[in-house]
Amino acid sequence: MNRQPLWRSTPPAIFPVILGLVGLAHAWRGIGASFGLPSAFGDILLGVATALLMFFSLSYLAKLIARPGVLMDDLKSPPGRAGLSAISMAFIVLSVGLLPYGEVARYVWWFGVILHVVIVTFVVKAISKAPPEGRSVTPFQLLPFVGLSTTPLAGVSLGYVLLSQILTYISLAAFAVILFQLARKFLRTRPPEPLRPTYAIILAPLSLFGMAFGQFGPEIGFTVFYIAVWAYGIALLVFAKWLTKAGFTPMWGALTFPAATFTNINIMAMAKGYGLVATTGTIAGGLIATVLIFFIAYKALKMWMGRKLSQKTGAAVA
Repeated sequence: MNRQPLWRSTPPAIFPVILGLVGLAHAWRGIGASFGLPSAFGDILLGVATALLMFFSLSYLAKLIARPGVLMDDLKSPPGRAGLSAISMAFIVLSVGLLPYGEVARYVWWFGVILHVVIVTFVVKAISKAPPEGRSVTPFQLLPFVGLSTTPLAGVSLGYVLLSQILTYISLAAFAVILFQLARKFLRTRPPEPLRPTYAIILAPLSLFGMAFGQFGPEIGFTVFYIAVWAYGIALLVFAKWLTKAGFTPMWGALTFPAATFTNINIMAMAKGYGLVATTGTIAGGLIATVLIFFIAYKALKMWMGRKLSQKTGAAVA
């Protein structure tokens, strides 16, 4: 049996799960503040998520140093592109949790933004070299091309309001194009069962755009996206059986961050006075997101330790 070190095959598929954990930690901090609860659980979860992010980021860096070609190998597949984009997104979202700790949040935010731009550059290069079937639009493309919609979460508090607005509107344009293409593709043919969970990804940018407009306006932008978030969230619940018909696969990682962002936008809506709807969304979203993300994280880490996550997702080996 091959007993090569685990870091040599660090799978990009682990990073969307970690992104979900970081988002969940942010949500639980918000839940604590909204309901007057201790912040201990959110703080502990943020610490665990940060440790996992650093561990797997360093593991992937070691893999990259050992064989630089693994980067383009991992970027050959849409899940690989999404997984690597989730690394930089996780650092950007992490900076939100670090805001109380001073300038470290600013450094982490800039690191995430610059890293994401670099990753997107390589993603574009990989797509340009891919065969026609490899260039087909999928929900995975939302992570690299719409990932900077995470920047206002901490960017506004850090004083980068104009930059956050610019990056949000650029991301919104990319989102509109990808969503239009996805809708056309969906009308022509249904996705295979293993890829159905990836359609939950759409919930994340809807929530992120809503939170962005909730921070820097216009307020009508928040309202429109908040309604869209609820509509799409309910649709996902109604079609949950259809989404998960293939059983658990690494693609379930696509469910994690959207669940966290749904909770976070409802926390913001509570602060804005959206009443019972927002309170219900916060409580229900928090419970569902916590159970779902913990379950997926447990399964994904177990698969990684058993060397199955890399095998099942075709991760490159150094």
